[in-house]
Amino acid sequence: MKMKKILFILFITINSIAFAQEGNAIFTTTDSLSSSPQHQIGIGISRFINAAFPNDSNTFLLEYRYLKNATWAYRIGGDYSANNHTDSLYEIALKVGIDRVYKNYQQWCFYYGIDIWGRHLYYKDRQQYFTSIALNPFFGIQYKLSKNFSLSTEPGFFFKYNIRRDYRSFDPKAQMDTWESRFAKVGVVQVNFHF
Repeated sequence: MKMKKILFILFITINSIAFAQEGNAIFTTTDSLSSSPQHQIGIGISRFINAAFPNDSNTFLLEYRYLKNATWAYRIGGDYSANNHTDSLYEIALKVGIDRVYKNYQQWCFYYGIDIWGRHLYYKDRQQYFTSIALNPFFGIQYKLSKNFSLSTEPGFFFKYNIRRDYRSFDPKAQMDTWESRFAKVGVVQVNFHF
């Protein structure tokens, strides 16, 4: 908890310094991205440092971003898990999306976009299937540490449709479709490599 407070205070301090100089800056959408590498691969920090960062089950382990030009980027992400512990769980997830640069200021990049994603979980021993399909608008903030490394976060919200099938149950609620909407990836930080 103490680490979260320190990181939060550090983030607020850096933001206040950056925005304090906003009045003297000329914002453009093409300044720093025009010379940037076109490819970006990102990994969520929460997968490795659970105590310091929140973990969201709707995040993806690996994400790729292709900068089409100085303002538009295509995105794809994926996640995979398989184990044969008690329930023999198999999980696969895929997302595709697009984002647009809103403003660029020195090392800071602000962008917004939308992702469409799906996730499928299968418990082999229980014969249970869970499928989710979601629409996820977001606002992204990226801080460039160097030409090849950056940190980013993409808070947003999603609308998700869930399908549950349990073929070993006679309970009607075991075969149900639901929907949910909530904030997503709030506080989730990603490390990116650009090439």
